[in-house]
Amino acid sequence: MTVTSTDAQRRLHVEYAEALEADAETSGEQCNDLVEAADYWHFAGEHEREERALRAAAEVDDDNNVLHGPAAFAKFLLIHGRRAEAEERFAQLLREGSNCEWAYVTASIAYQLVDAPQEALRWLNVGVNRFVPSLDVELEKGDAGSELLRQRSLLRRELGLPNDGFDDLLDRLTDHGRQIGEQIREIRRHDETERLAVLYWPPAEFAELQRGRPSWYPGTTHLEHRREVQRALRQHLAPAVVTGSIGALVDFAASRGIPPGERSAREEFAAEAARRGLATAWPPGRNDACWCGSDRKYKKCCGASGFV
Repeated sequence: MTVTSTDAQRRLHVEYAEALEADAETSGEQCNDLVEAADYWHFAGEHEREERALRAAAEVDDDNNVLHGPAAFAKFLLIHGRRAEAEERFAQLLREGSNCEWAYVTASIAYQLVDAPQEALRWLNVGVNRFVPSLDVELEKGDAGSELLRQRSLLRRELGLPNDGFDDLLDRLTDHGRQIGEQIREIRRHDETERLAVLYWPPAEFAELQRGRPSWYPGTTHLEHRREVQRALRQHLAPAVVTGSIGALVDFAASRGIPPGERSAREEFAAEAARRGLATAWPPGRNDACWCGSDRKYKKCCGASGFV
């Protein structure tokens, strides 16, 4: 039987989902792990297991997580045609409120997916008013409320609405973040001790990039990506390899005030990860596991003769 790339990707999604669910038992971040696992079940087409993970996330959520289990479960219900159940849960969230910014972002995304932009905007307005108490608040990129402002501004622009005070606040934050980013980049250009690193995307993350952000690596397969990384590693005198995460890169770019799609954002993300000790030194020993995470020996994988 011939295994297609879709079959291979599905198996990877299942493996990631199962690993996250196993990790949820001991990680101390059960809600976050279960919501992320549900995403992989979704990509694998396993919607019953997706629902099971989200239902569990909603039950264990203590409103002290990065992701929000009840909102993620309500979103699942809404986009699967179970509107009455979804809106009952969203109504409860609206009554009780949440200290999690992503509760309101998730609710907004859910209504955008069912073509209800005005309801989506209402959720963003509720969230912004909760997390951004005034237009004079001292807010930095990455602070709670900044993503709500960004999502709200994008949706208002799509709806053809004129800028208001919150949109102007976001513009000021973006300009400030860009200025800080320029200062940081200038400092780094003069820092001769900055450690070099190459960014590598594992198969599941790369597949998601090609679906959602194809302009980042146009027309590139994952095998070609691995070869490009291996070439780049060989060209550097003291390189390291950083395993990429879309969410981490987006958060990093937002904190620096630069678009995540810019190549400089990916380079700075990798350099920062290496500076913080979150990179794998290269080269590995020939009998060590390969840097790409395949569990094969380096000499039989990316280090094999003729691989690049």
